[in-house]
Amino acid sequence: MLIRRSWVKAAFALLAGSTVSGGLIAENADAQEGFGNNFANSIDSIHLVKLEDQLRYGLRCSRPGQVEYVRQVSRAVEEGRLPRGMVNLVFRWATQRDTNVPFPYFQYALEELARRRGISISGV
Repeated sequence: MLIRRSWVKAAFALLAGSTVSGGLIAENADAQEGFGNNFANSIDSIHLVKLEDQLRYGLRCSRPGQVEYVRQVSRAVEEGRLPRGMVNLVFRWATQRDTNVPFPYFQYALEELARRRGISISGV
């Protein structure tokens, strides 16, 4: 009986180890894949939240003017006048700059970057 129990333990350890290492190999392969050939399909999975909602709740908009500004910025992104990557970059910077009141930092930095890059946000 002693031999049989140790054999069962060894077999269980072998099976459990191969399952865990197989899972790690699969996770590493997925992580290293990046965007690969499915770049267009991956963009949609990155932007799971509507930009307007991300900005409104992430920047803690509380005044009607702030909400309207966010609505106009998201409209400019949808129309292609403003790159979403730049908006996301400024959003991330503003929320790291001040976690309690990030909106003024966002508004100033976005307008300044757009001006420096020659992007017209006249509707905003």
